[in-house]
Amino acid sequence: MAQLVEGTWPGSDKERVSLFERLLVESGERLNQNLEGSPSASHTLSTEVPGISFASWSSYNGKFMSIHFHVYSFPEAKTSVTRLGHDAVWAILTNLYGQPTRLSNNEEVPPSSWKVNGRTIDTHFFDRRDSSLMLSISDGELSAAADAEVARDSHDSDPIKPSR
Repeated sequence: MAQLVEGTWPGSDKERVSLFERLLVESGERLNQNLEGSPSASHTLSTEVPGISFASWSSYNGKFMSIHFHVYSFPEAKTSVTRLGHDAVWAILTNLYGQPTRLSNNEEVPPSSWKVNGRTIDTHFFDRRDSSLMLSISDGELSAAADAEVARDSHDSDPIKPSR
């Protein structure tokens, strides 16, 4: 994780591939085939790193934007191992990067976000149907640009617009 947060963010596809090799992950199939022509793309990642049940990465305008790992995953709801794993990861991140921003106040374990070195680290705890911790690391500027484009596109396609 330190390579993603504290190192140089990949600026080219060649640098992304090199990073993935160091992380022991390999890019797989595109996840959002139905969004052909979209500036955003998501792909699966395959890995043999123990404890990672699912991984993916995303790009925006052809640039590596984010990487996502699901860890401490179990098919049962409310497993204590997942909660303990979340709490341990949260404590490590808080110790390294300070108190996070809580992205919601209406959940027992709200998502957390840290801003570090131009990156955003997010944790999301799931335990309603199955149990998992999603850890995401993204380039802050690219993510903000992608979010702004989604917001702009959803506003532009809104059938109820105020008349001028």
